[in-house]
Amino acid sequence: MRRTRHSLVFLTAAAFLVVSCSTKLSEQPGLTDTGLFTNGQQYLAKKKYSDAAEHYKVLLEKFPNSPLAPKAQLALADAYMEDGDNVEAEVAYDDFIRLYPASDNVSYALFQKGELFSSQVSKPGRDQGKTLEAIRTYKLILEKYPSSPYAETATRRVGELRNRLAEHEVYVVTHYLAREKRDSAEARARRALSDYPDTPSVPTLMSLLAEALARQGKKEEAAVVSQNLREKYLGPGEKKR
Repeated sequence: MRRTRHSLVFLTAAAFLVVSCSTKLSEQPGLTDTGLFTNGQQYLAKKKYSDAAEHYKVLLEKFPNSPLAPKAQLALADAYMEDGDNVEAEVAYDDFIRLYPASDNVSYALFQKGELFSSQVSKPGRDQGKTLEAIRTYKLILEKYPSSPYAETATRRVGELRNRLAEHEVYVVTHYLAREKRDSAEARARRALSDYPDTPSVPTLMSLLAEALARQGKKEEAAVVSQNLREKYLGPGEKKR
């Protein structure tokens, strides 16, 4: 009983300490937007991301109309991202884009959001939701800010991610063939070739399409696909993989 009572006292004290620490900064007298931002930047430079985020949040709460608010909002998002808090980082970047749509840093916020999604993409055999979100975000940069310093990298990222999607299609088609779902394999391979004609996975998809057709007894169609594969992607004497 004594141990339980001591444990309860300890947990209560710990909870009080957490609440006190979380409110300590905002309750300090003499806070200024400049001081909060400067300290936040210093913590960010020292990689103390949670401390940096706290300073930016207090600045935004106490001085929402400060000239430093846009910088604090963007720095808050960066601090969350660096700290590995993907959900809060995404929300913070979205808040910046929503609150300051005319800012010159919107393209940066979009790029960071794209990088955030890119860091979460799954292997080709798994759900590609984050891959699609990353592509959509990078494309916003290319559509709205084509002269942005991030446009070139965004273009490269889109290409890499599109190939990730094509590799996913290779996985799915191969899975269908392994389960003898030949018509599904054919349909999926045709769609993938239509959707991702500019990716390195095209030869593999063509090979799989030819195999799916051959397994269904569509020998003439399979032969045409195989011939196109040889002519476009394989040199003399080479065999498809």
